[in-house]
Amino acid sequence: MELVLTEDQRLLRESAEKLVERCGGPDAHRKLRDGEPGFDKERLKTVAEAGWLSLMVPQKADGLGMGVTELALAMEQAGRGLLTEPVTALAASARAVGTGRAATGAGTEQALSNLVSGENLLIPVLQDPTTPDDKRERVVAEHYHYGYQLTGTQTGVPFAEIADGYLLDASTSDGTILIIVPRDTFGISVQSSQTVDGTTHGTIEFSEVTLMADELLIAGVKQGEALVADVHDRVLLGVSAEMLGVMEQALELAVGYMQTREQFGRPIGNFQALQHRAVNDHIQIELVRSLLYQVCNAVDAGHGSRSMVAAVKARASDAVLSVTKSVIQMHGAIGFTDEYDAGLYLRRAMTLATQYGNSAEHRESYARHSRLDAERAAQPKKRRKRKKPKKSIFAT
Repeated sequence: MELVLTEDQRLLRESAEKLVERCGGPDAHRKLRDGEPGFDKERLKTVAEAGWLSLMVPQKADGLGMGVTELALAMEQAGRGLLTEPVTALAASARAVGTGRAATGAGTEQALSNLVSGENLLIPVLQDPTTPDDKRERVVAEHYHYGYQLTGTQTGVPFAEIADGYLLDASTSDGTILIIVPRDTFGISVQSSQTVDGTTHGTIEFSEVTLMADELLIAGVKQGEALVADVHDRVLLGVSAEMLGVMEQALELAVGYMQTREQFGRPIGNFQALQHRAVNDHIQIELVRSLLYQVCNAVDAGHGSRSMVAAVKARASDAVLSVTKSVIQMHGAIGFTDEYDAGLYLRRAMTLATQYGNSAEHRESYARHSRLDAERAAQPKKRRKRKKPKKSIFAT
């Protein structure tokens, strides 16, 4: 698929390239990976000033009113530059807060303002609403006075320990709600561990956490499940775009090395075996790119398929691991050293490939959504009653 960009999209991609070239790259990544919190807070504010966090926020909420395609263009460049800031997660949270019909309280307005400015980390803690109960980690929200009391556990949450708050989907007796949970609320405990690329994931336990609904509720039961599904899918597409950037830059690194490294009196890039490997990697990258941007375009046009979103994440997760491992092999022994850049891209790929579910989980999700789509298509459509035309005021 040839990606044809609008003028705004082209300018966005160019500005993202310049930002990443100025602030990102392997050297910057090495300085951050062994410290806390695993990313640069000042760089996050720079990203926020560039408008990345408000890309998908509706214009009525003072956002840019763009779509997931624009987010993907920015995140592709972020992947190239090994930016570890949770930009996708924060941009999806900002869209949810700006879109939620119940988000009218002063607490949510302040949360959105702090979020899009890069001041606060509001990390989404969401699951696909269609996940079977036996595989789902559920947080239960019981009605408590004028709010809710939350109980449950969520695992594998990026930057859970250092987040300022969580955008949580919780199950009530009436349905699913989406609510902001401040990190310092009594009853929240977090256990965190470092991943191979220097970022962190954690397990969050909610033990009778009490919140006032009118202050921090984003979506009630009528809108909750649909908004959770929307945010969940946009997070998957953003992370997939980041993986696309990781494998693009990794392959460029390998091709450059093959053109300069000599063996038996000639560059190793002249050997057919390595040429075939590089071509196969390039094909995998282009397949991911084509699928990703077609699905992003469909989502922005309002006729996206949740099964295809799962397909994007599954294919991207497999491809990014395959390509970055191949890049290590093409470098030979030097590829295994920590001082060389190829290993940084493999480690980043390992984290992103499993973030929000690995390829096996998303293949199951693809099958589940495809089955649900088929069942809905087989249901007889309700015939709408044709309204009688209004009688003209000029009729006699």
